[in-house]
Amino acid sequence: MCDIGGLVDARVSTSIQLVHDDRTYTEIVTKLTVDVPGDWYFADALLLSRHSGSYTSAMACLTRQGTGWQEPSRWWEWRPGEPVVTAKKGGHVEVVYEAHSWVSQYGKSLDVGIWRIWAGAETWSLTLRPPPALDAAHWDSVTVDPGALGAEYAVPWPAEKEKEKGTSTLVWRPERSENPAQPWPPAVTVTVRPSWQRLWAAQNERLAAEGISWAGGVLWTVVTSILLVWAAARYRSRSRTPDPVLRNLVWWAIVAVVLSALTCTNDLLRKYYEQPGRVWQFADPLVQGHAFTLATAALLLAFARPPAPLWWAGGPLMVPPVVTIFLPQSFGLYQSQDDQLITSDRALAAETTASCCLMALTVLGFVAVAWRLAADGKLIPKSRRRFLPGRQPRDRELRARIVVPAIAVWTVTVTVCYALTEERNWQRASWLSDRGDPEYGIRHYDDFVWAAMRAASDGPKWILAYAWILTGIAMLAVLHTRRAPKQSPMDDPADCLLFLAFFPIAVSISEEHLGNSLAEAVWIAVYMLALYLAVASFRGLAVLEQRFEYSRWPLATAAGTAARRQLMENSRVYRETHAELRRLDQGLFGDRPPERQALEDKLDGLHEWPEGGPLPCPDNLPPHVSVVDAALALGPRDNWWDNGIRGVRCALVPGLLAAVLSTWAGFVRGEAWRDTLLDLFGLPSMVLGVLYWMSTWVGGGFFLGALWRVLPGRRGAVKAIPVALAFAVPVALEALFGWFTREGAANLALHVVTMLFVLTVTGIALDLDTFRGERRYWQSRLGLLLSIYQMRYYSLQVAYLIGQVIAVITIWQFFAEPVATPPAGGK
Repeated sequence: MCDIGGLVDARVSTSIQLVHDDRTYTEIVTKLTVDVPGDWYFADALLLSRHSGSYTSAMACLTRQGTGWQEPSRWWEWRPGEPVVTAKKGGHVEVVYEAHSWVSQYGKSLDVGIWRIWAGAETWSLTLRPPPALDAAHWDSVTVDPGALGAEYAVPWPAEKEKEKGTSTLVWRPERSENPAQPWPPAVTVTVRPSWQRLWAAQNERLAAEGISWAGGVLWTVVTSILLVWAAARYRSRSRTPDPVLRNLVWWAIVAVVLSALTCTNDLLRKYYEQPGRVWQFADPLVQGHAFTLATAALLLAFARPPAPLWWAGGPLMVPPVVTIFLPQSFGLYQSQDDQLITSDRALAAETTASCCLMALTVLGFVAVAWRLAADGKLIPKSRRRFLPGRQPRDRELRARIVVPAIAVWTVTVTVCYALTEERNWQRASWLSDRGDPEYGIRHYDDFVWAAMRAASDGPKWILAYAWILTGIAMLAVLHTRRAPKQSPMDDPADCLLFLAFFPIAVSISEEHLGNSLAEAVWIAVYMLALYLAVASFRGLAVLEQRFEYSRWPLATAAGTAARRQLMENSRVYRETHAELRRLDQGLFGDRPPERQALEDKLDGLHEWPEGGPLPCPDNLPPHVSVVDAALALGPRDNWWDNGIRGVRCALVPGLLAAVLSTWAGFVRGEAWRDTLLDLFGLPSMVLGVLYWMSTWVGGGFFLGALWRVLPGRRGAVKAIPVALAFAVPVALEALFGWFTREGAANLALHVVTMLFVLTVTGIALDLDTFRGERRYWQSRLGLLLSIYQMRYYSLQVAYLIGQVIAVITIWQFFAEPVATPPAGGK
């Protein structure tokens, strides 16, 4: 019990602040300061370790309505750290208790510090709820900052002289009160009418808002699937030959929609049954979550049609979840009549095993689908094992002895991270609970059983959030096997549609706004249109679109394999001749310098296009296009697909550095690290975040290489600009939309500059790769690059790259900050 009499001389002040802008959800920041007199019974206990029972009792007296289990655990309260306890003169102890949260739930009371927040459909209320132990204390001040919009009304309303001038802050002070009889602390209640953006975002627990968000998630998949089916129809109109790759594309479009519907329906049903007033026994979510996840995994495996060893591996994984569905009582997975979960080691072990099996089964289906799509599309390199000269390399196989252990390690790792995070969240929520109370252990065990049950649905849902990878593989498989022999994928209607649809899959970074995914499907069209306009608007400036001097045919008509060999030879002579001219101008020759006229005649001869190929007669290159320009315009390979693959490889190194930078900004920097540690899948998501950003930057390299021949500019650094622009325009529109919704968009500028840097480095690498045959003649790649660009061009490239690096560092240092969102883990 708290010693109330010993706190009569305590001095207390508290404040609450609502931060509305530059974030999805309004942030609540509270602070409580208590100057505890030294003669209070628990004063010395405040200086003990936070694990001490006396410390817990003392802190609960100062910050809670009750002790032990009289008040529920606060899952939606976060603290920047432990309360700051400072010993002062005269034996006094000062306690500073800071807590924060986000208004993201509708129709529920949210306790943060000694304040209660209730979010309604139109207004929010902030109510001071001081602990009983502080009723007799002396209150110095109560401060409420409702944000820029101000308070609609307050009870009691502070005197005019107590309002801070020039702000919306309300302050109550006993010594300035115009009503001396007013009790202290006063029953302060402040009503706020936030903006529509913050009201809309705080609808997470409202079933209608969940349904709209569910529809938005399914709509994104539906729009993508329609594009896949449309592209398949175009390919079939071009050739009626049966093709398993096209069949995979169509069937995956259907399966993707069904998977999205299953996942979203499972979430929506759980939200429906969790509405206040509905009775939902433990067995109900168990059966629902296991059944939906089993259906999802079965659908993945049915589409993938893996080899028999993987079926034998997947079959046993289905047994534990099926058994727990039909025989929950056998493992103690049921509730008693008083709604208390009958916890036992057997119940926790059974549910954890079932959830892990469902996670592993989903990952197995995911990997099997990815392998099926890639193998049918010939995207997997041939096996070099036991390769004999004169024999064709064999196709690689998905081997169970490699896949199964890898999935097992992954599942165990995710499970350990999940359990550690859940334990950390439990300690955070129940930090003031009485550890000696027998009820504490029961509740702790109860929490872990429920967490294991939720993981059966949340784990596979988290994995399937990356189903866009499978969609991208299905697209690449078709582009690889059914592409038309054109200069670029934009020249064939079927290739163009699928190529444009792949752009938002590969490089888009669109996110939810206002906690809702309704508008996500719009960005598909925005990204496709941006890429199309970026290419079509500047294609006339591409080198291969320039025309021969006499026939007026585009250079692309003569860009064949034979022309490449001739251009490579002429380019080397061209560069050597120009080097001789520079040395001649600088007087670096001996007693018999070459005649300038002979060197110029030699260059004129290199400007002539040899007879043969599609040209009817010998012709000349345009006056402003050199043979080096024409050679670089072809790219390192003979077709747009191979150029795209080279772009991927050249983007790997800068893309990895950029992926680490973006992952650090999103998961580690500032408050993001705290959110990562509180998210049940935070640490594994950080690992997948590196892969996510890696695919984004490498995907940009693929588009740069695939469009290389139709992009403007003579050097790779210039060719990178249109692709970076196609990425930047949707991101800028997203930032504009974020400004309209008053949300944070701090990292978007960082991503745009990073994409430009990655593409610039990739473009220079592709230029270097075009002349890879001369690498043996140079001591280093730098020397070859100097020869290709000439020194004056290279110095500009270096200055350009340095400017981009400075821009990235500047944005990182002064602008990029993690967006404040409520971390996962709340109950």
